[in-house]
Amino acid sequence: MYQITPRNVYVHESILDDPRCVARIERMMGGIEPDEPPVTVDDDALSAVAEEKQWDRVRRWRTGRFKRTRDPDVVFHTWAFRTPEEQADFDERYPGLRFGWLNGAGWTLFRNGRALLAKKNGICQNAHDLHSAWGCLHACDYCCIGEFLTIMVNLEEMVARLDGLLDRHSWCRLWKYDNMTDQITFEPEYGASELMVGYFAGRDDEYLLLYTKSDNVEHLLDLDHRRHTIISWTVSSRTVAREIEKNTPSTSERIDAMRRCQEAGYHVRARFSPIIPVRGWRDENAAMIDELLGASRPDVITMDALAHLGGPRLAECIDVSLLDPQWLAAFERMYETEPEDRTYWPKGKQIFPHDLRAVMYRFMVDRIRERDTEVPISFCDETPEIWAEFTQEELGHGPEDYVCTCGPTSVPGNPLLRTT
Repeated sequence: MYQITPRNVYVHESILDDPRCVARIERMMGGIEPDEPPVTVDDDALSAVAEEKQWDRVRRWRTGRFKRTRDPDVVFHTWAFRTPEEQADFDERYPGLRFGWLNGAGWTLFRNGRALLAKKNGICQNAHDLHSAWGCLHACDYCCIGEFLTIMVNLEEMVARLDGLLDRHSWCRLWKYDNMTDQITFEPEYGASELMVGYFAGRDDEYLLLYTKSDNVEHLLDLDHRRHTIISWTVSSRTVAREIEKNTPSTSERIDAMRRCQEAGYHVRARFSPIIPVRGWRDENAAMIDELLGASRPDVITMDALAHLGGPRLAECIDVSLLDPQWLAAFERMYETEPEDRTYWPKGKQIFPHDLRAVMYRFMVDRIRERDTEVPISFCDETPEIWAEFTQEELGHGPEDYVCTCGPTSVPGNPLLRTT
């Protein structure tokens, strides 16, 4: 696992009665060096800590805005698996714990992708996700999950509940785990990879998706996954990986991790997300594409432009001197006024105008097609107008029926995916 140097470690009292949870923490503490000894907390004490440290600012937090210089505090906790009524009562008693899994809820969430089109003009697909941690050891300037880590340790109980969950939602054949953290950075001490990969290896029709920027893959290579685990890497250009996605492996290290896992029999995918228009972005992204497609054979590539940083937040989070001046000027013009009829997502997703995003995606698609004529190419939460810039022949599919990194039917056997 990555070495972690937080100021504090908190252990929720619910952990202490389960020897498996205690053993998991003991393993992980071998790689954690806090300033102070770990402290056991109940819900009252945890709520007081969250208030004192202002953890609720995650609702408006971006790592770069506060220039994180230390690893986040660590909270070891357990999923409570309360009934809806019990959870509502808990949240009323502890309103300060309603975020970051601090209330013991959130092990599975429904992503209402189809509603995005009506509400925010973004194309996505419905799906269910799985979670066991909130927060990240990487320090990407644009991200909102960098101030503290909640790590759930009753994983065996979580896995025991998966049969019922998956059987109730049999239409969802791909289960993304975990996009609220980078779970493989905690391995192998955490043990989630072994449990989750092993579980899905025994399912007939469902697949696990691991979602990562990390190159910490050695623990995965010998697992008996039976090709029921898919691993998706977020791959970024050289300057982005080095200057903006701090504490992350380099572009080449991520690509080499992808290669190693593909050689170990895993299905692999690539996300160019977020694509950030730094100075020289064409040359850097061309080099990234060439290196990735020279080393691996992903079954799909998904793309997404830098987003979610409207108004002054971009300059608060990212060193804007890194950005292409044309793009920075366009961003500043967009936020000079607040038009009522925005065609991009209000105060959120799309922060660059359609024309520039279309230019960027056109460059990326053309470069991919120079190297690989088969791999399907998708967009993440993009507008119908962006999809309309490309033909089905260019992408391998269209917005009405497409595959992507984490779509519920984007699993091996889907005829729209490249066979690997």
